[in-house]
This record gives sequence, structure tokens and C-alpha cells, in this order.
Amino acid sequence: MDMEMQSLGTNRSNGDGADHVSASEQFQNGSTPAEQNPLLSPYAESNGDATIRVAPDVSTECRKKKVVREVERLTTALNAKVFWKCSVWMTILFLLFFIAAVIFISMVLCSVLRKDPDDTFDRSSYEIPRDFNGTFRLTNQVSAEELLTSSNQSQVLASQLQKKLYGLYSDSPALGRYFSNAEIYDIRNGSTEAVFGLSFLLPRADQERLRSFTLSRQLVYNVLRQLLYDQDTNPPGALYIEPGSLQMN
Repeated sequence: MDMEMQSLGTNRSNGDGADHVSASEQFQNGSTPAEQNPLLSPYAESNGDATIRVAPDVSTECRKKKVVREVERLTTALNAKVFWKCSVWMTILFLLFFIAAVIFISMVLCSVLRKDPDDTFDRSSYEIPRDFNGTFRLTNQVSAEELLTSSNQSQVLASQLQKKLYGLYSDSPALGRYFSNAEIYDIRNGSTEAVFGLSFLLPRADQERLRSFTLSRQLVYNVLRQLLYDQDTNPPGALYIEPGSLQMN
């Protein structure tokens, strides 16, 4: 029994010695156990005289492979044939162009075929007259004395003012369809003040409502006053009408 235990001890000691010598020899030869195991050091990076062992990033490689597989799968799906030589991506493009064309054609047809009830009216049915008179002052005109000594100049001024009033009301979205005429009756002495008249025509069927709202004195007055405020004042022209001087009845 003692001999067997001694034999086992000797063998174990020899084994440990062999392992120790093997590790020592490896260290003396400039190698380590990790260097001889490819799983411990797959590749190395050199930094001067020292060598640093770096393990690969397995997760990054897996993600790259997964992305490549997804791209290949998507490409294959898009290139799949739907019918004849038409693939999936061709069908998608065709549907997008078709939807855009339908929307565009619908918008064009709606704009062409749509009729505004306010644009369809019979002007011959406008028979009931409605008149307004008023005054305004010109701030950039010649003096009253010069107008009195030159009747021709006064007539030219009256004609220009009449055209201006006619243009203002005929282009009005609210009152243009009812507007008939504008006149300058006189240019008074002392302050180049013009006396004017406005004529409108109303349809017989709707005259009461129009007299109370659309063609009321207040609305006709406000439309002209707003148009006068929109005049070009930089610099004011020869036919500039002072908005604050407007009177109407």
C-alpha cells in the first residue's frame, strides 16, 4: 500500500513538473498558452514592440449579415413577376402615377365645370335704379381760381375723375354687377371739391333685400372709402382723392 501511494505521488509530481516545464519552456520561447490556442486570440494588432490581441466583434458581423439578407430578400420581392414582364416595383410605380393623374384630372374638371351661382345672372333683369350722391376733395390739384379761368381744364379733370370712379366700382367684387354709371356734376369753388353721382341697377325680384344690405348707403360708402385708402400715396398722383373728405347721401 505504501509503495503504491509513493508511486502515485511520484507520478503526480512528475506530471506537475512536466506541466511546469512545459509552461516555462513556452515562456522562454516567447510564446504563451493563449498564443497557441486560436480560440483565445483570433487576430492581433501590432503597437510598436508589443502585440495586443483583440477579439472580433461578433455582434457587428451578425448585424451586417442580417442587413445584407434583408436587402437581398426585399430586392427579390420587388423583382418578383406579377404578370407577364411586369414586376412588383413596376406595379407600385404605375399605381402611384395613376393616383396622381386621377387627382390632377379631378381638380381640372372641378375648376372647369364648377359654376358659381353669383356668376350666372341675367343683367337684362336689372331694371330698378338706385342712386347716390356725394362729395370728396382733391389734394393735389390746381387751385379753384385756375379751374374757373380754364373751363377746358375743368372738363378734363371731371372726365378723369369720372373714369376713376367708374373703374373703382366696376371692379368691385361685391358691387360690380349692379354698378351702372358714375358722374362728376361739378367742381366747387374754393377747395377743388368734386360733386359726384353713382347709379346702380337692381333686379326686381330681389330689390328689397339688396336695398337693405348689398346696396345700402353704408356699404356703398364703405366700399368707396376703402378703395380710396388703397390709392398709391408714394407719391400721390394728380387725381388723388382724400379719403377723409368723402361724404355720401
